[in-house]
Amino acid sequence: MIGIDIVEVERVDDKLLKKIAHPSEINYVEKAAASNRKQKIAALWAVKEAVMKALGLGKESGVSFLDITLLHETSGRPYVELSGVAKQEMQINHYGKKIEVSISHEKDYAVAIAIIQ
Repeated sequence: MIGIDIVEVERVDDKLLKKIAHPSEINYVEKAAASNRKQKIAALWAVKEAVMKALGLGKESGVSFLDITLLHETSGRPYVELSGVAKQEMQINHYGKKIEVSISHEKDYAVAIAIIQ
C-alpha cells in the first residue's frame, strides 16, 4: 500500500501544529530555523496524511493525527510510530509489515510518501 500527500506551506500555522502534533513533534518544529518552520509543519501534516492513506483510513475510521508520530533516527531519516486506530489497523491488516516514509519540502510545498511493505 502507498500513500502520498502534498501540502501548500502557506496553509499551515502554529494553530494547526498544536492540533496535529505530539509534544516531541512540536519540539522538533520549534527547533527549526524560523525561515523553514512552516515547511516543517507542512511536512508533518503531509506525512500523517500519507500514512493514513497508505493504511486506508479516512475520517470515518476514527483515526486521529495524534495516532501517528513522526520521529527521526540520529541520521535524520524519518520514521513513524503508530498508536490508537492507526496501530490497530496496522496490526490487523498489515501484520508483520512496516511503514517507510520519505518527506521533502521547498519554499511553497511539502510532500510525503508512505509505503507499507
